[in-house]
Amino acid sequence: MKKVLLIIGIGVGLVVISPFLLLGVYALDFVYYDANDNKAEKAALKYLEGKYGERFEIDDVEYNKILGDDEGAYTLSVHPVASPDTNFGVDTTEKYQVTRDGYKESNWSNQFRKEMVPIIDPIFKSTGEYYVYGSFFSEIEERYQFEDSYQTIYNENPNQSYERIHILNFDDTFDKEKEFQRIYQLWENVKDRQYQNNSIEIDYYPKGLKKKIKTYPDLNEFENEHRQEMTYTCRFSKQETQEKPITTPGDIETFCRPM
Repeated sequence: MKKVLLIIGIGVGLVVISPFLLLGVYALDFVYYDANDNKAEKAALKYLEGKYGERFEIDDVEYNKILGDDEGAYTLSVHPVASPDTNFGVDTTEKYQVTRDGYKESNWSNQFRKEMVPIIDPIFKSTGEYYVYGSFFSEIEERYQFEDSYQTIYNENPNQSYERIHILNFDDTFDKEKEFQRIYQLWENVKDRQYQNNSIEIDYYPKGLKKKIKTYPDLNEFENEHRQEMTYTCRFSKQETQEKPITTPGDIETFCRPM
C-alpha cells in the first residue's frame, strides 16, 4: 500500500513540476543563445559585407523563439558605416545562417526621405522631427536591384508606392489656424504624387520633449514612452481625402483631435 501511495505521489509531483521544468529548459535555451549573440553578429556582418561590398555596424541583436517551436531566430538592427541614418533589419537562424536582410528596401526608403525633407523642412523647420518612409509591393521590389534608385522604381511603377510622412512637432504654443495652414501647405506639395496611397501624421508634444527624442533609438520607442504627453494629432491619407476632400486649411480639422 505504501508503494502505491509513493508511486502516486511521485506521479502527481511530476505533473505539477513538469510545466516548470519545460519553462526552465525554455529559459536556459534563451540564456544559451543570448550568450552567443556575437556569433549571429559575425555571421550577419560577413554576409552583408560579401553581398554589398561595404562595411556595416550592428546596433542591436535579439533572440526570439516562439514557445513550442523547434528553433528560434536572431533579429539584428544594422546600419552601413557610410550611412548611419540607413537602419535595416537582418534575420538569421539560431544556427547563424542569414535568411533575410532589408538593406535594399531601407536604402530606397532613405532616398525617398532625402527627396521629401526639402519639402517638409521649410514648413516645420523650427519645431519638427521628421520620419519619412517609402515602399512598394514586394513583387515590385523583387524585380529591382540595390543599385536601382527609388525614383527609378517610382517612375516605372506609377500609383504602386506607399508613402508615409510622420512628423513630431514640439512646441508649447498651439495655434490651430497656423498649424492647419502648415499641414495644408504640406498636403498641397505631395497630393499630386503618383502613389497608390499615402499617410500623413503630425503629432504635437511639449517643446521640452524635443531633446529627449535623441536618446531613443527609434520613433516607436519614443511614442510608447511619451504618448500620454501628446497634446494634439492630425492623421489622414489619400483614400480618406477622396471621401472628405481637403480644399482649404480649415478642412484639415476633420482629421484632427486633441489628446
